Amino acid sequence: MTRNPSTHGPDIAVLGSGASGTHGLLRILTRLTDRESSVDDVIRIAVIDRDHQFHSGIPYGHRSGRSSLLISALESFLPDRERREFISWLEDRREEMLDWASDGQTPDSPLAAAMERDWILRHEDEVRDGRWDELYLPRRLYGQYLSELVEHAVEAARGLVEVDFVHADVNEVIGDGGGGVHLRERGSDGRVQFELHAHSVLLAIGSPPVRDLDVSSAPILAGPNTGAAGQSSIDDLLGMGLVTDIHTPEIEHVIEKITVRLESLPVEKRTILLIGGNADALEFLLASHRLRQDTGTRLFVLSSRGRPHYWHHDRQGERASTPILDRLFETAEAGAPLRARDLHEAVRAELTAALTHGNVNSTIAALIAAVGSSLRYMNDFELYSMATDHGVAISDLLRRAGGDSLDFLTDGIADGTITCIPGRFREAHVREDMLFATVDQLPGVTPASGTVTSHDEASGGPGRGYAVIVNGTGFERVTDTRSPLLRQMLGSGTVRASASRTGLALNEKFQAAPGIFVLGPLIAGHHGGGSAYWHIESVARIIQLADAVAERLVTEAISKRSIRQGLLTP
Repeated sequence: MTRNPSTHGPDIAVLGSGASGTHGLLRILTRLTDRESSVDDVIRIAVIDRDHQFHSGIPYGHRSGRSSLLISALESFLPDRERREFISWLEDRREEMLDWASDGQTPDSPLAAAMERDWILRHEDEVRDGRWDELYLPRRLYGQYLSELVEHAVEAARGLVEVDFVHADVNEVIGDGGGGVHLRERGSDGRVQFELHAHSVLLAIGSPPVRDLDVSSAPILAGPNTGAAGQSSIDDLLGMGLVTDIHTPEIEHVIEKITVRLESLPVEKRTILLIGGNADALEFLLASHRLRQDTGTRLFVLSSRGRPHYWHHDRQGERASTPILDRLFETAEAGAPLRARDLHEAVRAELTAALTHGNVNSTIAALIAAVGSSLRYMNDFELYSMATDHGVAISDLLRRAGGDSLDFLTDGIADGTITCIPGRFREAHVREDMLFATVDQLPGVTPASGTVTSHDEASGGPGRGYAVIVNGTGFERVTDTRSPLLRQMLGSGTVRASASRTGLALNEKFQAAPGIFVLGPLIAGHHGGGSAYWHIESVARIIQLADAVAERLVTEAISKRSIRQGLLTP
């Protein structure tokens, strides 16, 4: 890793080294080594990330804890070919896992940094039998796997491609007017601390920051990309019990700080309010399991209906039933155009019926498959509607969860240490040594089964606040973001937000501007070529798109290099 690469601008800069940037880099390397071109010199690539760890991003690296798991079982996490290769990698480490489980001796290898022994003990039978597909694996294992893939790919491309890994917090991206791009990091004083000119850029910075919580009497943070200067502010918030982002600076640091806070309070005050029901909320529920047991802490989970409908295990023998959607598809097969609005209404009706009949999980699985196949019945306008509006709403309805997190949730509800409450968080305020939340009850919402509906429970009661409040509310929209880089790019007119406001406006080549290609969550809101993209956070989806984006980027990069060589030839 270097801070300042060669002064000569690289052919390609990959901005962001999480799952999107890494899979983009892997496909770019494959394309460059497989194709023949007239380029005489090696192609130069710079991979830039603000974090010290490459090839992992937030989900698969140090900012997620060793207890953090994939949000889906392996069978649906990766496409078939990639899954087989990952399983082969896991098989090579199976005996090391089993030895750790049996003798308790922490291995002197990267394995110990990627997972906890407790996970192996919970799933020893599946590991021993090689039943990887059904497991929710420790996330960091996939980060280690990606790192090894990149190492091998860079070595295989040696002589044809040169790759620099650069540590910089780029917060300014501006086109040069000729198809190239300037990337800069400016300090708080406005001075340029890092600068690079690239002929083509893959923008793979992941999702915007998580939504902010409205909290009075809280110290002001330095910003969403908090570095050393803002660390004291983050710790001030954690010290008062406010977790604005479970991954800032990393989840294990968050758990350590709130453990100290909880232990400083009497047992009757040791309470946590977890706001939201997304993947971050489940990750915190799992990561905090041991500290809640050790400190006698009660956890309250606040979401619109109380316990989210997807926070349930499959019921034995449940079977999907989608008669409304089946009729809609029959009509489409007969030649009637399928409208995005009609699909949305059918999905909502099927889910409502499934909640009544108790076959939610199997029905959601069937609906997800149906929504994916529905696009072939839609014209361009309806695809646009899916990408910008109805697809996002459908995804919100069809969230899925499973694995160890739900096991701990179910046990906690049964023993009274976890309570689900309905409502929407409005704001919190600090009073003495506790945090108090204001919660709005949503009209017309029927609380889920097993949910406590007392307003005193939801608001903390007049005499009791929460020792800790945890933000699990999801990501900001691009147009509302506090990300300095996205704000600069949008404010300068370098890029535009998509109509859904969840991503960037792109052309048919997945370009947001001349020389700037996009891969990952910022594709959301794009449609074209018979497809619509409204939620691009799953690794399987990123891998599928990486081929198309890399092909277009490599074609442009080689063309630009050939033109430059032609201009330099006497």
